[in-house]
Amino acid sequence: MPDSAASRFSRFRRRITLFHLTLAVSLMLHLLILFSPAWSVPGREEPIRIEATLKLPPARAVGVAASAKPHARSKAPARAGGGKAVLARPAAPGAGEGVALAAKPAEESGAGALAEKDAPEVSASEPAAEEEEEAKPAAPVLAWPREGRIRYQLRYGDVIAVGELVTSWSHDGEHYTMRAEGNTSGLARLFKRFTANQQSQGKVGPEGLTPTGFQEDLNGRQSHAVFDWQAGKVISSRPDRVREYLIVGAAQDILSLAFHLAFLPESTEKVDLLVVAGRWGVEAELSQVANEVLSVPWGKMLTRHFHCEAKGGDYGIDIWLDRDHLNAPIRIRVDDRKQGHVIDQIARELELDGTKIQFNLNAPQNRGPNDKG
Repeated sequence: MPDSAASRFSRFRRRITLFHLTLAVSLMLHLLILFSPAWSVPGREEPIRIEATLKLPPARAVGVAASAKPHARSKAPARAGGGKAVLARPAAPGAGEGVALAAKPAEESGAGALAEKDAPEVSASEPAAEEEEEAKPAAPVLAWPREGRIRYQLRYGDVIAVGELVTSWSHDGEHYTMRAEGNTSGLARLFKRFTANQQSQGKVGPEGLTPTGFQEDLNGRQSHAVFDWQAGKVISSRPDRVREYLIVGAAQDILSLAFHLAFLPESTEKVDLLVVAGRWGVEAELSQVANEVLSVPWGKMLTRHFHCEAKGGDYGIDIWLDRDHLNAPIRIRVDDRKQGHVIDQIARELELDGTKIQFNLNAPQNRGPNDKG
């Protein structure tokens, strides 16, 4: 049945009322969003800018220890009346060198200096601590070859050759090992076969050698000595006997003694020390005799002469150090008064850090131990 006009008008009014209600609610929500204090409409803002400045600290002068030529731009002009602190790196040890070598100043070694104009200056009268460290004199241990070998001719008395002895050693700047091997040869071997093996080990430092152990084998008769530095004694042992010797001052074994002498100052006059082997130990007095020119079968040489005398008078040992070859013990003469014989060791060949020096023992010279040029 068709709707009446009144019915249609009523429906129209309901639609208008619903539309206005919806519009009013929407308007109130928009006004709330726009004007509420807890809300804001994002707009276009300026970007935030962050500025930073990097400042480098002033560069200090550093010596470059290198053999290559420095870049031309790395050189800094010298200023009159003042100097710059230079740190130099020590050269690495190698063949023909000791444990280390004292670093040379950068100007002498040809190394360039890297410096900025802001580098701090150090007065020449007030050197930096690093410069003072580098300027310290080298210790004697620096001159002792890392490896070496000396071949000696053994003589009974002063002229009769009876055998050969080879002494070798190595060290790393803190610890050393040493070995000597000898035997009779030629006609002497037909009358008496004799072999001797000795070993010494210990520490090495600026004060010289500090043995910790010594072993010996003489024709199969074995013995050894232990240095107990903390207890202040040496224990000498062989199969049938053990002895103890007190260490009052210095102490060396019979093998290390000759090499220890190179560390003693030139001003040394007399030193009391204990000298031990595997089978015995004696209190002795060590004295520096003189700097003298020694005549040997193959020529003459400048030496430091030391004499070690047992306080009981049973032994006397003379040792000559060759100044031209890093104070190597070039001659060792042992006067065993208790046994009634003299054994003379004269070097015929040296090998120091791979460099070999051979001497001619066939030269027509035969001089006594006290003959000087």
